[in-house]
Formats: sequence, C-alpha cells, structure tokens
Amino acid sequence: MRTRGWVSALALLGVAAVGTAQAGDYVPGQVIVKLKKGASSASLAAVQAPGTSARPVGKASLVSLRPEVSVEAAVASLAASADVEYVQPNWIRHILATPNDPSYGSQWGWAKISAPQAWDVTTGSSAIAVNITDTGADLDHPDLVANIWTNALEASGVAGVDDDGNGYVDDIHGWNAITNTGNPQDDNGHGTHTAGTIGAGTNNGVGVAGANWTSKIVPCKFLSGTGSGSDADAVECVDYIIATKNNPASGADIRVSSNSWGGGGSAPALKAAIQEAGDNGILWVNAAGNSAVDNDCKPADAYPSVENTTNMVAVASTTSTDAMSSFSQYGASSVDIGAPGSSINSTYWNNTYSSLSGTSMATPHVAGVAALVLSVNPGLSMTQLREQILRNGDSISSMDGTTTTGMRLNAFKAVTNAVTVAPDRDGDGVPDLRDNCP
Repeated sequence: MRTRGWVSALALLGVAAVGTAQAGDYVPGQVIVKLKKGASSASLAAVQAPGTSARPVGKASLVSLRPEVSVEAAVASLAASADVEYVQPNWIRHILATPNDPSYGSQWGWAKISAPQAWDVTTGSSAIAVNITDTGADLDHPDLVANIWTNALEASGVAGVDDDGNGYVDDIHGWNAITNTGNPQDDNGHGTHTAGTIGAGTNNGVGVAGANWTSKIVPCKFLSGTGSGSDADAVECVDYIIATKNNPASGADIRVSSNSWGGGGSAPALKAAIQEAGDNGILWVNAAGNSAVDNDCKPADAYPSVENTTNMVAVASTTSTDAMSSFSQYGASSVDIGAPGSSINSTYWNNTYSSLSGTSMATPHVAGVAALVLSVNPGLSMTQLREQILRNGDSISSMDGTTTTGMRLNAFKAVTNAVTVAPDRDGDGVPDLRDNCP
C-alpha cells in the first residue's frame, strides 16, 4: 500500500519538518528520525509502536508507528521536539526508465560519446569497482558474469558467517537491502540493463559492449520487482558500499555509484548518506528524471538528483541526433550533463537483451566512463573525477541552458585529459605539495 497527499497534509498541519512539502509515495506506518546528540529516545514513545525497536538507517533510525498515529501526525509531533534533529517519511523511490519493445538494435551511444577512441587508451581495470544501487543484477547473465564482483572470502567461507568482516553475512556478489541477504539477483530487469552499459563483457563474442571491459560491478538491491523501494533500504545500500569499500578484505575499491531512480520528497537521511558516500571518495551518479520538467522549478520530481552534495552528478538523456530526449528532465542549475538515453540496447534479465529509454539509461554511461577515467589515473580524488567528467564533454545546443555544463558526455576527452592530472592524495580538491606526503 502506498500513501499520497503529503502536500495537503503538511499544509493543514503547518509543518516544514523536511523542508518544503512535496508530493510522493511513502511507506505507511514508518518515519525516519535523527535525534540530536545526547537526546533521549524517550521523545519517540508517543508515536512508536509498543514492543518495536528502531532500526538504524545510516546515522538516523527507522521508527515503526503506533496504529493510531499517521505519518503526518508523527512528523508534526517529532518536528516540534527539541530532541529531534530531523524527521521525514520513509519515501518510496522508483526506477527512472521508459521501456519499449525489446530490440537488438545497434548501440549508437558508444560512437556518439567517442568510446571506441577511449578504448584505444583503456578498456578499464579489474581493480576499479562500480556499485549499482537498483533492482539488482542478473548474476548469471553470460554477458555479465565475468565482471560481477565476487567476494572471495565469502565465496570460499562458511555459510552464515561474515567471513570478510565487513558487517554483512554471505555477501558473495553484493547485497539485498530488502531481504537483508547476500542475494542481489534482479527480478525486474532494470538493474541488469544499467549493469550492461557499465560493464558488459566486451570483445568476448557475446551480446553487447559495456563501457568497461573488465571493471567489477557490485550490485546492491533496494528496488523490488515492481521497481520501487524505500529510503531506509536505499540508505542501507549506501552503508553497505561504504563498509565494503573501506574493508580491504572485501577486495572491492568502489569509487563510483550508479543510481537510476528517484521521486518522492526531500529526505535528510538520504542526503546525509549520499554525502557520506562522497566523504568516503565515492562519486554519486543519478538520473535526472523522465517527466520532461525543469528540475530547477520542480525539484520534488527529481529527488535525490537535485541535492547539491559535493559528489553528485545529475544526468539528462540525449538522442542519437544530440537532441534532448523528449522525456528527459533538465535544469540549468540542477542537472549537470547529458548522455545517451534513448533506445539503448543492453543486457536484460533472464539472460536476454533489451532496448530501453530513460535517464536511467543515460546514467550508467556516465558512471561507466567515470570508471574508465579511474583506470588510467586511480589517484584522482572524487572531486577531481567529477571535474574530469563535467569539464571534458562536447558542447551541444540541447544541453546549453538546460544543464550546468552545456555538454554531452565524451569518453575519449575525459580519459585522455585525466592521464596527466596530478593526484589529489590529501583530498582537498587541489593538487599540491601535500599530495606527496604519506
């Protein structure tokens, strides 16, 4: 069951607990709350269901509500408490694809972004890992299986034991935040499609080509088979990729996260998680949305891509003629760059292929190129990586005045111009003498 009507409910209550009220779906009977440092959880007693425990969600908590307490009433009550830093609904996010009939049509996008020229420089590196937070991935797809990450310690370890010590049990190929298991198998197809654009096996005589021929894909599933998922599970995916990246035993240096989903309202918990990913050196690439609206004017239709975190790259969709796709959202100050997103052929679930359209399809082009850039210069900081993507595109008229850069992605420029960039090892965004310090 989904609940709507958030705008009118907040207007009646006069509450601005999560910023400007926005329309969207949210999970009934739940709110996400962050208490102020040192505050007592007793302030939750009036709304929390008896006998339940709050579930950690990043630095916040997911609270189950008493049956008689609505989400709107809980937000109003908790927002008025001096103990609460923020409170929000557990928004539901949705995949951002506009599918059409399956097709084995040509992959026009690679030529458009000069990928063949980039592949003359690099075809990727197995030392670079890309996270896909989505509906999961088809782990057995013949065009993906070689590049799906395998957690060696868990694969050879004991079932039911956290063999690599990252806090997640049996995460052999990634994580499923819905079931809290190590089985991110796709049951929708959307995640598998994005995975193929990022890292389908290439030059292997099978199916389609991916941006990276050898880079590893780490799926985290928070979107269900119906294409929707909650903020709480999205934040769990962020927690997972950070824990896995920072655990050398996992063997997954996750530097890029591809996110082809959005909708719902503003969410402090999700924003904090995305920023924490950035603090841990992870570039966050997010679809701008498929409602053909200006995100500067209607940010509620584009969350979380409109969040101005330091690691965010918001992606619009372009066509084979470099026009903006008819469905693509845009924004001169909120959408960063365009990439191929109309009629994109890629891997699909059940070992098949499909042609789909959406900013969902544009996003993994950018994420995939980011991994290519890192393969030639792994010392780049997250800030430098973002700049390489955004400064080295092709200026096209459809992106002029509709994105912050006025550009469409160019893989060759991004890769070649990254080769000579001095690494920013101290993370201050500026290559300098301190970068030579251990």
